[in-house]
Amino acid sequence: MLQQLIVQHFTLVDYLHLEFNDKMTAISGETGAGKSILLDALGLALGDRAESGCVRQGADKADIHAVFDLHTLPDIKDYLASKHLASNDDADTCILRRIINQDGRSRGYINGKPVNIASLKQLGKQLINIHGQHEHQHLLARDSHMQILDAYGDYQLQLHKVQELSQTWHQLARQASALSGDQQLSEAEQQLLRYQVDELENLALAAGELAQLEQEHKQLSKADQLLQAVASVLPENNAEDPKANLQRWQQQLEQFSDISPQIASAVELLAGAAIQVEESQYELQNFISSFDQDPSRLASIEHRLDQIYSIARKHKIKPEQLAEHLESLQQQLNRNESQAEDLQAIYAQQSDLALQYQKAAQQLTCLRQDTAKELQSAIAEQLTQLGMPHCRVEFAISSKAIDELPLKGQDDIEMLVQTNPGQPAKAIAKIASGGELSRISLAIQVVIASTSITPCLMFDEVDVGIGGATAEIVGRLLAQLGQHCQLLCITHLPQVASQAQHHMQVSKHSHDQQTHTQVVPLTNSQRVQEIARMLGGVTLTEQTLAHAKEMLGSSALH
Repeated sequence: MLQQLIVQHFTLVDYLHLEFNDKMTAISGETGAGKSILLDALGLALGDRAESGCVRQGADKADIHAVFDLHTLPDIKDYLASKHLASNDDADTCILRRIINQDGRSRGYINGKPVNIASLKQLGKQLINIHGQHEHQHLLARDSHMQILDAYGDYQLQLHKVQELSQTWHQLARQASALSGDQQLSEAEQQLLRYQVDELENLALAAGELAQLEQEHKQLSKADQLLQAVASVLPENNAEDPKANLQRWQQQLEQFSDISPQIASAVELLAGAAIQVEESQYELQNFISSFDQDPSRLASIEHRLDQIYSIARKHKIKPEQLAEHLESLQQQLNRNESQAEDLQAIYAQQSDLALQYQKAAQQLTCLRQDTAKELQSAIAEQLTQLGMPHCRVEFAISSKAIDELPLKGQDDIEMLVQTNPGQPAKAIAKIASGGELSRISLAIQVVIASTSITPCLMFDEVDVGIGGATAEIVGRLLAQLGQHCQLLCITHLPQVASQAQHHMQVSKHSHDQQTHTQVVPLTNSQRVQEIARMLGGVTLTEQTLAHAKEMLGSSALH
């Protein structure tokens, strides 16, 4: 339960230290006194969004502590221990702290350990449940009808299963979308790519083949000129053989080599030249002997080159780039085929998940239908006590398309209301008046709160629009609820405030041209004064004071 709330430098509050008991606490005050400040401060400790204007003028920061007693909440203690957030001094105590700077930036702490705001909010939902003063307006929003039914139903595990299946399915859908958008080829594009790869693979162009073919084609296409040129430089007899002349010159000069260094050098050069001429003649003779002037070979080469050049033109690349181009196309085809396989695997997973989802969603529908009957009956009982014995609330559950596997199941839920016997049930927004809407909302909140596992409940003027004898019934209902859990109730009705075991008054004062909001616990005599004020206004009479004493004295809980 909430034990203490400590607020410092928050809006109109300088310093506030409140202590709460484990029953029902009424919080009252004149309109504009600042009752909402208390709720806002508690909301910030629970992870609500902070704004820059919430720090008191002249202060550099606001500091809020909410202290909770966990001795009857083992699940929350285990949760804190698992997150290493348990108090080092007292495992039965949990302190939520929020510090807000002037610029709106804030820091959160759980038991002195820094945490993000999401962690505060997650823990706060387990500690306290706040029902706002405009809760009845939410009934007009159709989305809230499912939330109401699910809050009452005991099927959270089944709902969680449906949500997990939906989330996994949508995660796969995002993966499939990413794969499809990642240069995924259409069927026609994939067929063209496969054709191009097959064409290049069938060409089977070997490494170095193109250069070899072009060289051979040059030789064969000019075979006559080549043979004629080679033959013209090969000697027909020794007289024409340049090698023989070089050797003869060498022999003639060798006898003078030791006389002149220049002649010796010339002899060496003639010997080398003779050797090179001999080698060149050997190469030319080999060329003539190995050269095959075959017209069919030339035709074959020209046909092969025509294939290579033609395919290169089709792909708009140079012939020498064909091998590299083939490798690139193969990689693209392999990547696309791999993506296609991955997509097929994802689609298969999605299909399996859809079957599991449909089965789980149908089971959830059955649970919701059973819960709707129970909730309708419980609300009817409360409405009878609230002076609406003929009002009936009905939860109409229908199925919607599950192509996208909705997160909360396949149900479309609408709350219908029948306010008069014999009249058909209609949408709540079309049939309920403002006062009826308030009482229907209150009945729903009381029913749901009675089954809540949250240890602390806070009602913020949920009795708005209610008065007279009905207001007294509302007070009794809330007081009964306070016997099962801690209940904080901001109220403007004396019939409600008089039922509480603990009463706090919110007031606003001006001093030294500054405004201050204060919250103080009331003694028994002060409670009489406050109830009388709530009954009769600013001027208290003997009658209002007597009535206030009577209301406090007749409370079944005093």
